[in-house]
Amino acid sequence: MVVLIKKFFSVAGKIVLSGLIPIGIMIIVGIGYAIYAAATGADMDEITKVGEARWTQYLQTVLFIGSALAMYAWFERKRKWPLGLKQKHGIDRGLQGFFAGILLMTLSAILIWAAGGVSWEASKWNQTLILSLLEGIILYIVVALSEELFTRGYIQGLIKYHYGTPAAIIVSSIIFALMHSMNPNMYETPFPFINICLAGILFSIARELTGGLWWPIGLHMSWNFFQGYVYGFQVSGTEPVPAVLQVTDNGPIQLSGGEFGAEGSYMASLVLILGIIAIYFLYRRKNKTH
Repeated sequence: MVVLIKKFFSVAGKIVLSGLIPIGIMIIVGIGYAIYAAATGADMDEITKVGEARWTQYLQTVLFIGSALAMYAWFERKRKWPLGLKQKHGIDRGLQGFFAGILLMTLSAILIWAAGGVSWEASKWNQTLILSLLEGIILYIVVALSEELFTRGYIQGLIKYHYGTPAAIIVSSIIFALMHSMNPNMYETPFPFINICLAGILFSIARELTGGLWWPIGLHMSWNFFQGYVYGFQVSGTEPVPAVLQVTDNGPIQLSGGEFGAEGSYMASLVLILGIIAIYFLYRRKNKTH
C-alpha cells in the first residue's frame, strides 16, 4: 500500500510540476510586462489584454514544449518509454491526421449549418485575409505540437508507463480539457468541456494505435485551423479572426457553439464520437494485418 501511495504521489507530482513550470514562468513574465508597461505609460487596456496577445500565445506554447522535454529528460529518459516524436512514417501519419481533421471539422460545420445553427457569407480575398491564413497555419502548427507533446507525449506516456493505457487515455484527456478552463465561455454549457474531453480521447487513441504523436498533431492542427480560419468559428473561445467564411450565429448556443466555437456544439460531440470509433477500428485492423 505504501508503495502504491508513493507511486501515485510521484506521478501526480510530476504532472503538477510539468504544468507549474510554464504557468509560473508566464506569471513572472506577465508581472514583469505589466510593471514595464505601467512605468512607460502604456494604456491600461493594453496591459490587461496581454494574455490575449499573440506573443504570449507563442511564448506559452514554447514553454509547454520545453516543460515536456525537460521533465522527460530529467525523470523519464532512463525508463525508455517513448515520448512519441520519433516515429516511423511520421510524415505519412501526420498527413493522415491532417486530412482526418479537415474531414471531421468540415462534417461538424456542415451539420451545424444544415440544422440552422449558423449561416455563412464568403469573405473577399485580400491581403488581410491572406496574411491571416498564413498566421493561422503557423500558430496552429505550434499549438498542436505544444499541446500534443505535453498531454499525449509526456502526460499520457507517464501515466501509461505506471498505470496502463486505459488510465492514460482517460486521465490525459481530462487534463487536456482542464487546460482550457481559463478559455472564455468554457463552462457556459456542458458541451465545450465534453467536446474537449472527446477530442482528447480521439487524440489519445490515435497516439496509441498509430505508435506516435504525428497523427494527432496533424489532426489537431487542421481541426483548429479549419474551424477558425476557414469556417469562421471562434476556436475554443478565442477571438474571431479574418476567415474564408464569415459566420453568423443563429443559435441556440448548444447547436451553434456560441462564442466558444464549433467545439461548443452537440453536433461536434456526435462527430467526435464517430471519429473515435472510426480511428479505433481503422488502425486496430491495420495493426492486426502487420
